[in-house]
Amino acid sequence: MKKMFLTILIAIGLIAGAWLLVKQPNLSDNLSSQCQIKEMTFYYLEQCSWCQKVKNEGTISKIEQLGVKVNKIDAAVGPIRHKFEGVLTFVINEKVYSGYKTFEELKELLVCPTDSKQGLETQNQTSSPVQTEKAFFGEKGEKVVLENGESKLNVAQFNDNKARFYNIEMPGGKIIYFFVIKDRNGIYRAAANACAVCFKTYKGFRQEGDEIVCNNCGNRYPIEKIATEKGGCNPGPINPNLEIRDGQIIINQTDLEQVLDLF
Repeated sequence: MKKMFLTILIAIGLIAGAWLLVKQPNLSDNLSSQCQIKEMTFYYLEQCSWCQKVKNEGTISKIEQLGVKVNKIDAAVGPIRHKFEGVLTFVINEKVYSGYKTFEELKELLVCPTDSKQGLETQNQTSSPVQTEKAFFGEKGEKVVLENGESKLNVAQFNDNKARFYNIEMPGGKIIYFFVIKDRNGIYRAAANACAVCFKTYKGFRQEGDEIVCNNCGNRYPIEKIATEKGGCNPGPINPNLEIRDGQIIINQTDLEQVLDLF
């Protein structure tokens, strides 16, 4: 009888434990998202130094604490569901962002609320909600304009194989900084004055001889490779072989739009 009573107690305990386990609230499930975009995908590699930086800063866990579901995918294992050139890469609202991002930058992309002080400052601002120009510390160059979806430059000025820098206001109000150069093979190339890794420093690039050099990290790139590689600290590709028409270099708006995320 005593043995049977003990068996019943154990059974009741197991049932109660199982019930509590099922009913135990899952923090990630019950934490309502504080952001308008509620899911993000993060592609990384274990050997990627920038990925480790994001990990060490606790960026992903902070995003999860805001109630955002983060799909963490090791790019060496997969599954790869999006097209991108290199890691680290974030996919937010089906838009791909390659390169290092801080917690604050991701919050902005996810449309998360700022603190109350920042919110009051935003409400008291009288300027347009579209920021047309950010502080840029690299060479800003000459201002050019779009006309009928094109910007035109005089081809003759590039015969010295020197990079020339420009800035242009896009239809959405964002300013793009870029450069154009003629390589030793006679090909005219255009690239952003920014890269996917160092773009948030707003320092851009400079030319030293036959190389383009990052003003932030010092990486160097042969002129003949400009606008051919995406990702990393390469100048964001605009066009590796620009059209020449009636003595003018033609830069298309659609090509410029490829580097909008770098500014």
